Amino acid sequence: MEIYPAMDLYEGQVIRLAQGNFSKISRYEGSPLDTARSFAEAGARWIHLIDLEGAKRGKPCHLPLIPGLKALGLSVQYGGGLRSPLSVEEAVESGADRVYLGSLLGKDPSAGEALRLRFGGERIIPAVDIRNGAAAVNGWQSDSPRSPEELLAILTGQGYSRFLVTAVSRDGMAGGPDLELYRRLADLFPGGEFIAAGGISTPADLKNLERNGLWGAVIGKALYEGGIVLSDVLKEVGPC
Repeated sequence: MEIYPAMDLYEGQVIRLAQGNFSKISRYEGSPLDTARSFAEAGARWIHLIDLEGAKRGKPCHLPLIPGLKALGLSVQYGGGLRSPLSVEEAVESGADRVYLGSLLGKDPSAGEALRLRFGGERIIPAVDIRNGAAAVNGWQSDSPRSPEELLAILTGQGYSRFLVTAVSRDGMAGGPDLELYRRLADLFPGGEFIAAGGISTPADLKNLERNGLWGAVIGKALYEGGIVLSDVLKEVGPC
């Protein structure tokens, strides 16, 4: 299972939200570059960049940071504000190794096929953010007209197999991942490679996800507040 340490950005600062609520912001010391350097020094291969400002504004706002992150030896997985094919192209040209898309595909899943053909299935990761059983879009501020299962079925039919699935109600709450959600999706889409996000707060959570066949896990708040020591879990949980 691949571990993705997350860095949430707003106005150039490292922050975290609780359940995607911009009125519940935690701000952390250290510049984005210093934070990323700590991930690299701990042995991380990837950084999961969440452009929260981009998600709120509807266009990416932190693309200029990508070259500096890659200079640290990190591969960059970028999302937030990628609401058009042009924004996806800008992220790729800025150096993102992968981009994950929620709102664009949640509103118009037919766009997924053209993006996969243009950029490749390894570079585009559909993001399905689930809140109260619905797929959340627009920075989790509204719901997609399609259910998460419908979106996954359409995108699987287009040739996608790897998905970022966030349990929104667990995000930033340190209550553990939604294992039942991932088990259900694995049963419905047995060929799917799911990256889990939301609520992962202890090494035991990661072990449970690994035992349940998750392809990857995104860790955020627990890294900043001491629940998980990145260097330790990278030794315990191996990459795919």
